[in-house]
Amino acid sequence: MVFGKKPDELTRDDFENLRYSDTINKFVKPLRDKDIKDSTIKSHLIAMRSYLNIIRKEKIFPGLNMSSISNDVFKVQSLGMNNVEHYEPISLTDLNEMEEWLKGKNYFNTKVDNAGEKYAMLIDFMYKTGIRVTATFNITWSDFTLMNSPYGGDWAQLEVLDKGSKLNTKYLTRAYYDKLHRIFYRNNKDEKLFDELSQHSLRSFFKQFSEKKGRHLVIHSLKAGAATTLYAQTKDILLVRDFCDHESVSTTENYIHQQEDPNHMGTAILTENFDADKIDDLSKEQLLMIIHSQPEIENTIMRTGSKFHLTF
Repeated sequence: MVFGKKPDELTRDDFENLRYSDTINKFVKPLRDKDIKDSTIKSHLIAMRSYLNIIRKEKIFPGLNMSSISNDVFKVQSLGMNNVEHYEPISLTDLNEMEEWLKGKNYFNTKVDNAGEKYAMLIDFMYKTGIRVTATFNITWSDFTLMNSPYGGDWAQLEVLDKGSKLNTKYLTRAYYDKLHRIFYRNNKDEKLFDELSQHSLRSFFKQFSEKKGRHLVIHSLKAGAATTLYAQTKDILLVRDFCDHESVSTTENYIHQQEDPNHMGTAILTENFDADKIDDLSKEQLLMIIHSQPEIENTIMRTGSKFHLTF
């Protein structure tokens, strides 16, 4: 990307004319614009420095200081191995707002019918499954298996190859699968679900929505936001680890963006003295207003109700 050539096409002049700014402007910035992690970019640069070291040892370009080029041009100190803070997580409220924004925006130069509804469903799917964007766009209808669980419920079991060719299994409710089927199915079980949609367009929409909100939201904000929300609702780090398909809990902890919410700080909790009996004095309208004020509260109500076998 920096040279615009294959390795065996590089000349002495290519290396002599190379500048640090070329690495930043032609390599680092374009990859960051595609939401590539700093750790991944850094790994590529390390590989490039290894390549330069081989050139130096083999004396392919005698007299050319390859060590200087390696250290001064291909070493970018601003890149971090842990870069989860380069973007913000998306909450359920953000997700709902972005879905409505996608449904309402104008789509020019596209042959996709109901593009707004489809892109809105795409980000909803990515948020609720935690599947990476590349793997998401490779999912086909044949990757789903409809099943009835002995524990109860009708499900669509999805097996998808994600990062590192790892086979991950996700369980979607049958109702959610049916909604996907209604919006995207085109009478071909071997077709990719999101074949009509574009990763490039999706990145562009995130950039537009970020500018609208005055925040730094990228595609990966979906998974980070889902992990954060799931942990906030369950406080089960192992559940979140499995949702994210991580090998270790430490990786999951990097995904959980802990916000400094005073309501959840130790001192605040211990110094509060709520009278829970006052809840009984609230009217039905007041209770509903509180419940519907946050998607997280709604989900907690529904999940708790299910434990008591309530019918909604």
